[in-house]
Amino acid sequence: MKVIIPGVLTLLFLNLNAQNMTDPEKTVTGLFIATDQRDWQTVQQSFSDEVVLDYSSMNGHPASKLTPAQIIDAWKGVLPGFEHTHHQLGNFRTQVDGNKAAVFCYGTASHYLSDPTGNLWIVVGTYDFELEQQQGAWKITSMTFHYKYQDGNTSLPAKAMHHPNKNKASVRAFFEALESENVEQLVALFAENARQINPYASGLFPEGANGKDAIRDYWTPVFPNFDGMQFPIEEIYLMEDPNIVFVKYKGVIKLKNGAGLYENDYYSTFKFDEKGLITEYVEIFNPIVAARGFGLTDKIK
Repeated sequence: MKVIIPGVLTLLFLNLNAQNMTDPEKTVTGLFIATDQRDWQTVQQSFSDEVVLDYSSMNGHPASKLTPAQIIDAWKGVLPGFEHTHHQLGNFRTQVDGNKAAVFCYGTASHYLSDPTGNLWIVVGTYDFELEQQQGAWKITSMTFHYKYQDGNTSLPAKAMHHPNKNKASVRAFFEALESENVEQLVALFAENARQINPYASGLFPEGANGKDAIRDYWTPVFPNFDGMQFPIEEIYLMEDPNIVFVKYKGVIKLKNGAGLYENDYYSTFKFDEKGLITEYVEIFNPIVAARGFGLTDKIK
């Protein structure tokens, strides 16, 4: 027993130490995954209430103390304008000292936007992160990028800042939030005074919601009623006004208790404000198909 107990304690210590080392790394990798997915709610949760952000080696601007909202607003002004972004991290070195941690890693950021002079802009460098454990979670308090080089079409960032694809990216993020059943990620895409309109509710379903809080209340009870949702997009177009996006898509919803699938065809329009937030979402579907799917044909008005 005298031999076994120290061995067990050593293994326990090593496991706990490994966990302490990997948890800050999960916060860092989670930040970049959420950024590529335009999951701004998770991005915000990755940061402390105040963050030192330093990209001076690349842009010449001095480091600044910013709130997560300020960082996200800046990133929203560029990243959604790309059709795709892909952040790849590696070569992690992590040090944990009590409730604080330092994470170093390599980083490559690839940005794709269709352009006659080149579709890719790639930035390569390293990152230094400082994190602090707050209420049981690791939060980033400092983020410093050490620029090495860039390649590809360096004019793409300027194009992305003014590209209407930002609104199409937000529409895709809307459906991703639905499929992941993430209410806060969904609501974060809407402006405070946004409206959801269901013109063919037909007395069977809610007619919509007015205001961000009402939209949250609308969607919160929806997800627990089903065993999964998929909304594959068939067509997505910018209208003549690029602040309006039209989408044709399917709804494939798995009913509870093995009751089968509800499927319907949907058409929606999304209107955006100058900040890229949704001000109006219109959901058009066949009410007869919906009524049959939920056994409500006798209640159609």
